[in-house]
Amino acid sequence: MEPITAAVAALGALKQGVKVGKELHDMAADIGKLWGGIDAARGAHTRKKKGQILSVEEEALQTFAAKRKADEIEKELREFIIYTLGGAAWSQLIEIRGQVRKQRAEAALAEKRKRRKAIEGTLIGFTVIFCVFAIYLMGYVVINKGF
Repeated sequence: MEPITAAVAALGALKQGVKVGKELHDMAADIGKLWGGIDAARGAHTRKKKGQILSVEEEALQTFAAKRKADEIEKELREFIIYTLGGAAWSQLIEIRGQVRKQRAEAALAEKRKRRKAIEGTLIGFTVIFCVFAIYLMGYVVINKGF
């Protein structure tokens, strides 16, 4: 499913939930899906399209259209939240979103560092084992051949 399609579906679910009387905080998953779709649509041009052969113009137009639609959806969400909860709620939501994004980026960086340390540790271990084996082999040759 295209990211922008997921965002549109999440916005529809959000609106439907409000119509039937759900509280906004009860629809956090829908809001999360909505923003996930918006972010994915905005960042779609940075990821290589798998299995699609498009001209530069087609890809640019698709990216432009998805970004514009994402902007419209986010504007609609902003207006919706401001209307239902007030302007301070939107500011708070944006702040929390930024904090969560920062935490996720830090966690991803920490995981990358952890993997890198594990690889370096493994390489150092193999190097030490190889050197010990090489020294042992040279000692064996010297002792048994009488050099």
